[in-house]
Amino acid sequence: MSTPENTPEPGREPNHPTNPDGPTSPAGAGGAANPDGFTLPGSGPGSRPEPQYGQYAPGGPYDKSGPSGYTQPSGYAQPYSYAPPVKPAKGPAPREVIIGSWLIIAAGVLSLINNIITSFSLPSIMTSQEQEAFAETGLDEEGVSSFLISFGIVVALIGFAIYLLIALFVRRGKNWARILGTVFAAFSLIGILTMLGAYFTSPLSLISLASSLLGIAGIVMLYLRPSTPYFRKAPLYPY
Repeated sequence: MSTPENTPEPGREPNHPTNPDGPTSPAGAGGAANPDGFTLPGSGPGSRPEPQYGQYAPGGPYDKSGPSGYTQPSGYAQPYSYAPPVKPAKGPAPREVIIGSWLIIAAGVLSLINNIITSFSLPSIMTSQEQEAFAETGLDEEGVSSFLISFGIVVALIGFAIYLLIALFVRRGKNWARILGTVFAAFSLIGILTMLGAYFTSPLSLISLASSLLGIAGIVMLYLRPSTPYFRKAPLYPY
């Protein structure tokens, strides 16, 4: 005997085909039923919702979402890695710079010859006080001569190396080399102006005068208009 609570309403039997909540109804089988009794696709449990207008369907060819749910847009380019600025290389040295460097080298060669010849004459030009000072050190006359000649040759080689160093870096466009050469040229010019008459007393003095004049001429070539831009620093960002 059924009670009023368990008595189904007319037309609402569990297995009635028109009962939307019954186990045999289309909705009870895992989908929502339309008025005609058919199941709407994609409306049951575990089914994916239909994409709305203007959205891509999940799992489609445009779905780039990863495990964290972040969506990476299609065609995204990786950021460029930072590269330090590169200083552009200097062009070829102007003709005036090449000529100036060769003049500096020629001045160095003449200076080397002059200093080596002078080194062999150092023992003969020592004063009596200098000879007494060397005698107190325990050196004999032959030892003093060897020391003075060796010292003069070493100084001559160092001077020639300075000339070569200036000429080499001037050809590379280093402004500090041009400034250093300018300082030496200024001292040479002062020496010429103050001791001009002494340069004509011996052939060795004429070699020294020629060396000074060649060095000054080489430095002047580095300050001509075609040479000046070559010694300017190139910008890091020329564009």
